[in-house]
Amino acid sequence: MSTSDAVYVDQHVFDGGPTLRLQRSLGLVKPEQPRILRRALFSAIIAWAPLALATTAQTLFRGDGSAHWFFSDFSIHARYLIALPALIFAERDCIPQLEKIVHHFVDIGLVANKDLPSYRAAVESTRRLLGSRYADLLVPVVAYLATFLLVLYVPLEWIQPWQRTATGAFSPAGWWNLLVSMPLLQILLFGWMWRIVLWGRFLVLVAELDLRLLPSHPDSACGLRFVSTSLRGFRFISFALGAILAGAIADRVVYQGADLLSFKTYLIGLVVFILIVFAGPLTVFIRKLRETKRRGMFEYGALATRLGHEFESKWLSSNREAKDEMLSAPDFSATTDYFSVAANVYEVRELPFTVKDLIGPIIPALVPFLFVALLKIPFQVIINSLIKLWF
Repeated sequence: MSTSDAVYVDQHVFDGGPTLRLQRSLGLVKPEQPRILRRALFSAIIAWAPLALATTAQTLFRGDGSAHWFFSDFSIHARYLIALPALIFAERDCIPQLEKIVHHFVDIGLVANKDLPSYRAAVESTRRLLGSRYADLLVPVVAYLATFLLVLYVPLEWIQPWQRTATGAFSPAGWWNLLVSMPLLQILLFGWMWRIVLWGRFLVLVAELDLRLLPSHPDSACGLRFVSTSLRGFRFISFALGAILAGAIADRVVYQGADLLSFKTYLIGLVVFILIVFAGPLTVFIRKLRETKRRGMFEYGALATRLGHEFESKWLSSNREAKDEMLSAPDFSATTDYFSVAANVYEVRELPFTVKDLIGPIIPALVPFLFVALLKIPFQVIINSLIKLWF
């Protein structure tokens, strides 16, 4: 590959999109200065602090219980103090991993020279769609539309008391949550969903190329196992999704006495959603892996059979007794080595990932529910258990 090709491929592909463009326009992100921690803190402050101040002011000046209701609201803290920063931290974890995979297709020679123009077109179209100004407009519109639909169809009694006044209208804190905090969280979520859609589209375009897959590759995926590393890159997004759901469930478990196990359907739904969204795009290689395995079984199997016949004819067909030098003969070791390589062909999976790889996005999504479970255990019981462990 020429130098110009390498430079082209090394350009950023997924480092962009609606949310990042907005943050760059506000000066929150500068070239080579992502400022992840600063932006995570800033977003949490913007979304959460005004709500805390407004509800405190409502309590001081109106004498209602807005501050108590707000600070006791697990769901709101989970969204804006945990999930929102996690979605920003995901940039450092996910984007470099996706781009490393994009580059790796060319770096290890999976893309043939004749397919390089198509590969470049896939890279360029992905970059163009991610940075589209239509996406810049569509993501906020969808976020605010989703917020509007929630307000329109959610019963009034489901809205937390700190968001309402005595007359039932939205309080200042309620308006801030409606116009700023909730849309901000949803803009980040929809921005990530758009990036994931383009990631899946890119893999579809790559899967259509005549990839130079190796059926005897030791990764049992014809050399495609590296794409499974994308699953680890989604762990912060999974954690954010889990935190949002766990926060909502925590309110019911703590204040309504609900059993955490009664929400197992929601947990199963969350896991299924994560598998579909994050692992689903990798299934586009099933047909390629299946065809490569079938081809390899015939090609490697035929050669293994011929080699085996020659080996048997030379060493096993005669009546002479086996000699010690047989095990050290070059053709004996060569036959053994080839049979070992050919055996890899029969171990090829039709998916470029294993169940173990799925742990990457699933476990972080379930971690927040451990804290919900701990909320049901009296604090004194936890302290006593820790003391017993110490002594």
